[in-house]
Amino acid sequence: MNVHAVLFISVDQNFVAKVESALKSGSASTSMPALEWVRVDALLDGLRQLQERSFDLILSDVYLPDGQGLSTLRHLQQHAPNTPMIALCHAQDRETGVTAVRKGAYDFFCYEDFDAATLRKSMENAMDRALAEAEKKAAAERRVGARFPCRLAVSYQTLEHPIITGQGSSETLNISSKGLLFTSNEQFHTGQLVQVSLDWPARLENQVPLKLVAEGRIVRNANGETAMTIDKYEFRTRRMPAKSADSKPGDSKDPLPVTKINATGTRTQAGAGTKIIGERRPN
Repeated sequence: MNVHAVLFISVDQNFVAKVESALKSGSASTSMPALEWVRVDALLDGLRQLQERSFDLILSDVYLPDGQGLSTLRHLQQHAPNTPMIALCHAQDRETGVTAVRKGAYDFFCYEDFDAATLRKSMENAMDRALAEAEKKAAAERRVGARFPCRLAVSYQTLEHPIITGQGSSETLNISSKGLLFTSNEQFHTGQLVQVSLDWPARLENQVPLKLVAEGRIVRNANGETAMTIDKYEFRTRRMPAKSADSKPGDSKDPLPVTKINATGTRTQAGAGTKIIGERRPN
């Protein structure tokens, strides 16, 4: 059975006892997983707990002896940015609770309005959402770390002496991790700056053909294969076949307008040769 760890920070002993009793007894009769409680009554003690272990949820008063209002939320978020938090406050501080939600807390509850069933549901939803986001992030990281076979014709040209030009075929391409492996019998030097281009298999908006142009440096050259980094790349639209004299409007041979995607995300019509640029960011 899964056990979810909850960090509970509050100085109100009566409320703490009420919450723990209600949630522990209620979890047995609901779909909510079993809970492991760690309770402290000061922000500093809570931060120490977060340094020592991970939690699935933080349930914390926003007003503590060493933490006042939204500063409490900020400190907890800095130490556990991926852990959902439910803020607790008194009725006269309801506006602080509302603001806490706007600033990233999952939910807030007033001591005077305590309802065990509502709190249980909120805690369960918060942990479910955090789990879904963690799984989504892990899936994205797996996609980034994967290597993609991409056997396409490659044209290459060194940008430093000695100048070498030629053609080969790509073996593995991964833009996310900045690497390209392609076939070549050329005698590249390690560290040599090279530019490669290849016709991209996907089309912009399923219509406009694209070409990937990448620049980087050689990291390995042996046994007919060359590995390079991708330090800078861009997608360029390839020119469509010219419209024949007897073609009709709407004919599939009509050259398509090219959509330019600029830095602000807006789209404008442009001619062939539009560039969609990406650059390597420091790790």
